[in-house]
Amino acid sequence: MAKYGMYTKGTNETNQHISLVEVNTKHEAEAYFAGRKSLTLVQFHNMFIVKEITKGNTNSKNLLLG
Repeated sequence: MAKYGMYTKGTNETNQHISLVEVNTKHEAEAYFAGRKSLTLVQFHNMFIVKEITKGNTNSKNLLLG
């Protein structure tokens, strides 16, 4: 399983994730985040991006924690 982070599209805050989930694929992560936001995948893709969190870019802080 891999960790995926949700990021706001088009902001300067792309280095910190909004939310994090551990699933098998990026598609599963996108579906999970879209469901949490009550959005279709098309709506979700217009506002957010999902990236895999690797050991080199893990950050214990996210936007919700400040």
